[in-house]
Amino acid sequence: MKIEEQTYIKIKIAISLNKLLSCSKDSIETKEVSNYTKSYNKIALSADLRKATVSDIFNAKSNCQIASLFPIIQAMGYSITDFAKVYDDISDSNIKKFLSQQKK
Repeated sequence: MKIEEQTYIKIKIAISLNKLLSCSKDSIETKEVSNYTKSYNKIALSADLRKATVSDIFNAKSNCQIASLFPIIQAMGYSITDFAKVYDDISDSNIKKFLSQQKK
């Protein structure tokens, strides 16, 4: 399956953010970390963005601007380096899985 580069990047960003959010939720549930944001609404409020914008980025429905991405990452309690490490580890199989889940 050939995906255009812009769509490929958009999906990798969405998968990376979802993985970070999942890690945040796991940490909260085990009480290791107490201040991570765990919902689109809270992320949006903390990042000073619309909830719809955050949701669209997390679901790869819109292109993500750096001016939106950085505040989202920070609102979740992560650094750009944390995001980059997750982003670099995204494989083609992760992308295929994401796309199949989006079709449901």
